Amino acid sequence: LLGGKIKSTPELALRFVLANPHVSVALSGMSSIEMVEENAKVASIEGVLSEKEAAVIQEMFEENKKLAGLYCTGCRYCMPCEQGLNIPHLFTLMNYHRVYGLTDLAKAEYQKVIAGKEEHLGKDISYCIQCGQCESKCPQHLHIIEKLAETEQALRG
Repeated sequence: LLGGKIKSTPELALRFVLANPHVSVALSGMSSIEMVEENAKVASIEGVLSEKEAAVIQEMFEENKKLAGLYCTGCRYCMPCEQGLNIPHLFTLMNYHRVYGLTDLAKAEYQKVIAGKEEHLGKDISYCIQCGQCESKCPQHLHIIEKLAETEQALRG
């Protein structure tokens, strides 16, 4: 990434955030000790991104946002869903369909959710009661209920 200067997407993301002079704390949603160690290593690096590097990253970010139309970062702040939906997984399936054109795969994976045989996949979207608890927790301010309905329509049949 960026000509080999940065080794991973998480490193790039953290350096981008830490390059902002208005940021004093970065919440990165870590879920393993390896992630903690990697983030500590990145945060201890002297120097931040150049203006040119930051501009390239911002441009990439905006392009990805346009592609996705559903910019769920998978942070899981919307979880747990009281009705048992695995919202980040459902949005990943929608992005397989919408962004990558992997519609057959997305539909097949959603059929596994509908079948309900793998608990970690969560329940299908028909279980959503539109309570809005997920939306109030989403740092991306996604209209989750609306996006779930779009996902259901695209992937069910």
